[in-house]
Amino acid sequence: MTKKIKPGKKTEILSPKKKGSITAISSRRKIIGAVRDITERKRMEEEIRQKAKELKERNDELTRFIYAISHDLRSPLVTIQTFQGHLERDIRSQDAARVEKDLGYIRNAADKIGCLLDELRRFWRVGRIMNPSEEAPLQAIVKEALDLVAGRITARGVRVDLTEEPVVLYGDRTRLVEIFLNLVDNAAKFMGDEPVPRVEIGVEQAGEELVLHVRDNGIGIGPELQPLVFGLFHKLDPGSEGEGIGLALVQRIVELHGGRIWVESEGLGKGTTFRFTLAKTRRGVGREERT
Repeated sequence: MTKKIKPGKKTEILSPKKKGSITAISSRRKIIGAVRDITERKRMEEEIRQKAKELKERNDELTRFIYAISHDLRSPLVTIQTFQGHLERDIRSQDAARVEKDLGYIRNAADKIGCLLDELRRFWRVGRIMNPSEEAPLQAIVKEALDLVAGRITARGVRVDLTEEPVVLYGDRTRLVEIFLNLVDNAAKFMGDEPVPRVEIGVEQAGEELVLHVRDNGIGIGPELQPLVFGLFHKLDPGSEGEGIGLALVQRIVELHGGRIWVESEGLGKGTTFRFTLAKTRRGVGREERT
């Protein structure tokens, strides 16, 4: 059996005597050899490389996750250990006032540990428990998020301007809502003394992709801190409420939806803009708007 070698076809030369091989004859010269189609083998090798890459990313993520747990649980545990000793001493001396104070510190530290573990579980669930993907208009997703964060927006008097451009998002609807919920909540939280707090949610065309943004006129972020904003449990203001997981959660959701996210700020007092992409985002009218 003979077969012409097609240009671009992945083949390897075999011995002419090798059993089961295909004899190949070039069209210009009578060079007799044997070829084997290795396209399937190459595909399998590529799949193995991809799986290895994904496994490494998971292992790296797990390492960072374990480090975050050990680092952030250490402080409240030290508090409990310290005031346990104080409590034993004050009980022996029958100092009721100090006993109550010791118990207060221990209770607060225990509550802190509980909050951290709840947030860790919430973070770890993202990507492991996903709802079926669906299309939804940007405006519908943002409205759901604003309803959930209405308390903070109203209390701070934040005005939210949302683009009217017809844009359709695709993904796990619950997680998409979480993106905007956390970004708007973060913006409202760090408005500082801004007399007219405002948040703008929009979309821009950048080459062939659509880039979404959430922009505020709050306190801004210094350039030295911008690389740290997506760190798990990292808080730019240690005195602020929350556990510092919101932006890490946003980054994880964005990446799971085939996108990327970054922060822009000209510095303190200049406001902040979070820009991000999501795979399969498109201009157009969603199913909800047509019905």
